[in-house]
Amino acid sequence: MYHHRTAVLIVGGGLAGLSSAVFLARQDVPVLLVERHSGTLIHPRARTINSRTLELYRQAGLEEEILAARRPFDGKIILHAGTLSGPEERSRPMEMQEDARDASPCPWVPIDQDVLETILRRRAEELGADIRFSTRLDGFDLDRGGVTGTLRDLRSGRDDVVRADYLIAADGGPSPIRERLCVPRAGAGRLGHTVTLVFEADLSEALRGRSVGLCHLREPILGTVLMPHDSEERWVVSFPYDPARGESPETFTEDLSVDLIRKAVGLPDLDVRIVPQLADGTTVLAYDIDALLAGTYRVGRAFLVGDSAHSMPPSGAYGSGTGIQDAHNLAWKLAAVLHGHAGPALLSSYEAERRPVAAKTIAQAVLKREVNMGLADADAAETLWPSESVILGYTYGSGAVIGGEPTRFVPPAELDGRPGGRAPHLPARLAGRDMSLLDLYGRGLVLLSGGATSAWVDAVPKVTGGFGLPVDAYRIGIDIEVPGGHEAHGIARDGAVLVRPDGFVGWRARHRPADPVAALDQAVTRLLCRN
Repeated sequence: MYHHRTAVLIVGGGLAGLSSAVFLARQDVPVLLVERHSGTLIHPRARTINSRTLELYRQAGLEEEILAARRPFDGKIILHAGTLSGPEERSRPMEMQEDARDASPCPWVPIDQDVLETILRRRAEELGADIRFSTRLDGFDLDRGGVTGTLRDLRSGRDDVVRADYLIAADGGPSPIRERLCVPRAGAGRLGHTVTLVFEADLSEALRGRSVGLCHLREPILGTVLMPHDSEERWVVSFPYDPARGESPETFTEDLSVDLIRKAVGLPDLDVRIVPQLADGTTVLAYDIDALLAGTYRVGRAFLVGDSAHSMPPSGAYGSGTGIQDAHNLAWKLAAVLHGHAGPALLSSYEAERRPVAAKTIAQAVLKREVNMGLADADAAETLWPSESVILGYTYGSGAVIGGEPTRFVPPAELDGRPGGRAPHLPARLAGRDMSLLDLYGRGLVLLSGGATSAWVDAVPKVTGGFGLPVDAYRIGIDIEVPGGHEAHGIARDGAVLVRPDGFVGWRARHRPADPVAALDQAVTRLLCRN
């Protein structure tokens, strides 16, 4: 006897899990999320979200709230040096301020994970998601029709049995669900261990007027990283440690931590105050740095999302964004299948699309770490892609893309409407409102066609009646003003592109075929895996 019935059971209340709940709930999918901890994070952890991630939150109506909650203090340069007060070895502008301005309507946003999680939880609950903290998944059984899980309320000790159509494992790198499913991981493995501390100090003497957003330092330990927190006098520092030398998080006493911070800054008499990071007074938090990829993202009706599917070094700030993009990719497909718009085979495209992207992103994060630490040779460093290509320029090849190519990175300027790539961002005007063309995407399919013919728009009602998934149709220059829209999508004035709910091009006809109705019907059928 089930105590609770839902469409999707999400396990894990971090960024990937909460984002999954938001993306599903906004598409009218019943969701139950459980998290064993008593609430969202109360310390910063991830410090920023990239432009692609904000594009997805923009779809969910969260952009304004996220921008309003951004950290008030943030730096402008990335610095490499021995110590903060010592000579600069090299520096460059923060990528979040300089890159991808023309490729996205959204900036990078300096926002701490604890703040973002609070925003996501509130939004998920507003949309109707059932969010239960202090609740642990004690066991589950998969069958052909769904998953049955046993939940333990850690406050009352009461057990609950839940039945769901699908299970999303967003339960972090250790992922008990992944282990229970016997899914192996492979990759470079454990790259290191690090501790983080938050401290208050006046670093103006060492900064010498520089607005520093991130410092890679060689002292006192190669791999030391320093960055601003939420004010000019509060900072976050991370130090590597080596268990093989008998080191552990407990090694970092307050006296040793103060001494290491002074050496990193290069001021032996610096006044330093260590600040607790958790409500219980904990000052030192430890993290393992891994480079691992799950062998599969799906077992039956269970899916891995976020760190349960992939772990990578923080270099490049790719980790959380990759997990959030997993969540968005899977959410629209689950919604389409659950609502009867798509065939179950569409769900196979989740792994086919997201796993190759994660593999390439992990490789870039590992290489970036080596470059930051001065461990990569010049030839290896030449294979490092610009961040905007990793974040915005990944492509998909799967059954949910018609005419796509194998996954690769491309510069965002080369996203030209070809299937498998993210649809280009262009300024547009619709019904008297200025917008980004990306604002058209997010719920159903969008058919964007040239203004020389109405054949495509006329074909939509003849095609979509049997699918149920909404298809919005716009003619460039007639229904919507998009300067350069034809050229940016690689179509003639009688051609068309079909864009998926995640903003990726699923199909393109450069010119009008003899029978637009048949061509569009075939494209929608294949894209939604209904054949």
